[in-house]
Amino acid sequence: MATNGAVQPAVVEGVLERITYANEESGYTVARVDTGRGSGDLLTVVGSLLGAQPGESLRMEGRWGSHPQYGKQFTVENYRTVLPATIQGIRRYLGSGLIKGIGPKIADRIVEHFGTGTLDVIEDEPKRLIEVPGLGPKRTKLIGAAWEEQKAIKEVMVFLQGVGVSTSIAVRIYKKYADASISVVKNQPYRLAADVWGIGFLTADRIAQAVGIPHDSPEP
Repeated sequence: MATNGAVQPAVVEGVLERITYANEESGYTVARVDTGRGSGDLLTVVGSLLGAQPGESLRMEGRWGSHPQYGKQFTVENYRTVLPATIQGIRRYLGSGLIKGIGPKIADRIVEHFGTGTLDVIEDEPKRLIEVPGLGPKRTKLIGAAWEEQKAIKEVMVFLQGVGVSTSIAVRIYKKYADASISVVKNQPYRLAADVWGIGFLTADRIAQAVGIPHDSPEP
């Protein structure tokens, strides 16, 4: 028989439709997600969603709950981006405004030209975007830079979650060190205790062990 004790962890997948609130300092976000169940209703999700953008497909781990004013909602503890694999999904993903320089019309042209290989082209051969009618060198360069910026944020978040850092703490680390986050965590994890609010010595020590630095290792 089920009890009314601790709420069990759950996984939800869906497309991020819009962000209704975001705190730049903490990363705390309130967003609406389409879970694709056909009802037309959007799910409210809350939590640290730094780097997530409308149009992205997300796989979110967390817990179900209820807000007295807003009703049923999902609290996100960790998430990862699941890149779309279909033509329709890629078109929607790129046309969402996620990447600077790409709107719905440009997204249509790019997907028309490269098909299901579109995201691979942007990732590996962004200069090929100039093949698309209406895309000049300036816009091609802008798109490539915007893609790299988004990718850098996600790489940091994935790495931090991989060494046992919660999403909320990962947000604080990223806000402090930006692109240097992975380097600091790998090479100087004990700096976190001094530099990042909410991280004490024990947490820094656990992170140090996760990245392979022994207890008694002197830091430079």
